[in-house]
Amino acid sequence: MAATTLSTTDQVLIRQIIIETAFGVGLWGINTTFFVMSTFTLFKQGIRTSRARQVLLAVTSFMYIGASAFEIDYLLIFLNDIKQLGALPHPVALQPNATFYVSIIFSRINYLLSDGVVCWRAWVLYPHSKPVQGLLIFCMLGSGAAVLTDAILGTERLLKGIVDMGISLFNLDLYLPLLLTNVVATVLVGYKFWQYRQEIKEHFSKPRQKTQVGSILVLLTESGLLYCFFWIIAMFSGVNIVGQLCAAIFECALPQLSAMYLMTVVLVVSLQRSLDMDSVFSMQSEGMNPIGSMVFAHPAPMATNSSFDTSMKEGPHIGYSFVKRVKDVSQWKVDVEGLPGDSQSIIVESNRVRSNSVGATQLV
Repeated sequence: MAATTLSTTDQVLIRQIIIETAFGVGLWGINTTFFVMSTFTLFKQGIRTSRARQVLLAVTSFMYIGASAFEIDYLLIFLNDIKQLGALPHPVALQPNATFYVSIIFSRINYLLSDGVVCWRAWVLYPHSKPVQGLLIFCMLGSGAAVLTDAILGTERLLKGIVDMGISLFNLDLYLPLLLTNVVATVLVGYKFWQYRQEIKEHFSKPRQKTQVGSILVLLTESGLLYCFFWIIAMFSGVNIVGQLCAAIFECALPQLSAMYLMTVVLVVSLQRSLDMDSVFSMQSEGMNPIGSMVFAHPAPMATNSSFDTSMKEGPHIGYSFVKRVKDVSQWKVDVEGLPGDSQSIIVESNRVRSNSVGATQLV
């Protein structure tokens, strides 16, 4: 039997396939580690007591399953390409098989779910803003249409044997809507963080430490900017600016990175909460009162002078009647007439900070 000799083209192809597959498998391993850690974190925080954690667990599990199916599909394609090296040229027209549908469906579902999480984190920060919610819904509809259109066009290109070469605007049908959705959601989160900082500066002249809500908003803004930058690079790969090998690596890495993004946010926010709680306990042991910490107390009998002095040392106490009234009024308004000036500042700040903290803490 005559030995099969690999051509120069086949040698370049096998080197590219090995690099691409190795990169994808490495990311899948990191993705698996993040999935185990994020799942453990959600269960540790109490999965039964929070609807948000249940949703996060379901989404991360589905995205990990999709990323795993996509990577297994890539391994099967890798083995098939190895078997066909040195054989007759591939036919021009190919028929889509199960592996093709797995790669094109699961990868795009991960893109859509990652955009949904990005919009959700902005949604919970604007619970009473209909224009913002309408804008986020419009962005999600655009992302869904882009994912569906790209899947249809990808199948059509395969059936007709069309190979993407050079710069084409049709290659941006997926990246531009997804990038726009991430930019809009990140800008909304960043604006909420700026708004929160302005309120802190207004009511606390010299804040000496960061608050938990502020830290979470910073993390969400920074992670959103990083994810937008990632989509910009992916868009360049879609128009073949960064080279064929880099474009192939991004094609393999995109579903993994989309799943890893949400898991990273869960882990980082959980870590930040732990650090903030350690800081609060440390400050309380030293007799200090952390900024923005408020104790919500139930109605108590009339206090004596000694008990009043003790309550002042512990920090401001807000009665149950005030909490009930806050729930009945709008987000940014509260009736504080008849209270002393210092009490008005404390109550107004507690209402505003409470509004931001409720939205931020619902994310994880």
